Amino acid sequence: MSSHKSPDMIKYCLITSTTAIVLIFISLISVSKKAFYWNQCFKKTYQWIDTNEIELKNWDKESKESIAVAVCNGAVYEPKIKTK
Repeated sequence: MSSHKSPDMIKYCLITSTTAIVLIFISLISVSKKAFYWNQCFKKTYQWIDTNEIELKNWDKESKESIAVAVCNGAVYEPKIKTK
């Protein structure tokens, strides 16, 4: 391998690794936005359950948090009533 090829190889490695890092950061932006919105959903849902839902007033914190997680994950939905 000639000595003038080494700087070119280092330059290409640097460009490739920099590009990879930039692409990873770009993909993390969408993940961080989703996490932010999920955290906001959790806080607001837990607060609503804690203050407004009379039937759940006596539940412990972990149970209320479990309900809030289910709501924010989309597991809780309004059932469709079957009529004949």
